[in-house]
Amino acid sequence: MLKFLTFFYLLLGDNVWARSIKATADRLGSEAKTIGLSISIIGLAVAGIMLAMGKQDAGAKITQALLGCLVIVMSSNIAGFIKGVA
Repeated sequence: MLKFLTFFYLLLGDNVWARSIKATADRLGSEAKTIGLSISIIGLAVAGIMLAMGKQDAGAKITQALLGCLVIVMSSNIAGFIKGVA
């Protein structure tokens, strides 16, 4: 009986580990997106301050900050597109 239960555990145990790892990866991705978005908003605020101070490269900094925000917001869509292509 113990051999049967061990076999059953090994047969079904892999799916449990896979679900746990996938859930952990999904949560980590969600947290990384939140942190990245807050950092990009701070970068946008710094670029706005540079623009208000009259710095020469402020326009480029605002453009870079906006593109960074866009990439972070669309990161899940970009990853889904890449998975769909592959």
